[in-house]
Amino acid sequence: MNPHNTSQNCSGCGVKVPKTLSVRTHCCPKCNLTLDRDQNAAINILIKALQAVGLIVSAGGGFVNRQPVKPEAWGFSGVQLALF
Repeated sequence: MNPHNTSQNCSGCGVKVPKTLSVRTHCCPKCNLTLDRDQNAAINILIKALQAVGLIVSAGGGFVNRQPVKPEAWGFSGVQLALF
């Protein structure tokens, strides 16, 4: 899986929003999505992973109306990831 441009591509609409590494907030001029740059990249990586295993087949990334599903809708009260 190629992580290229995961922090540059908008997770809301897919448009490329170039930014330098010093810019820490993703602000899309097309769909007005504003969130932390790393959160935007994480959503894009999640989309790529789900596409890789065949859980998302739409070209638009599989979001409903291009909006991410809030974690509360997954039935979790919180998600914690650990590397070890």
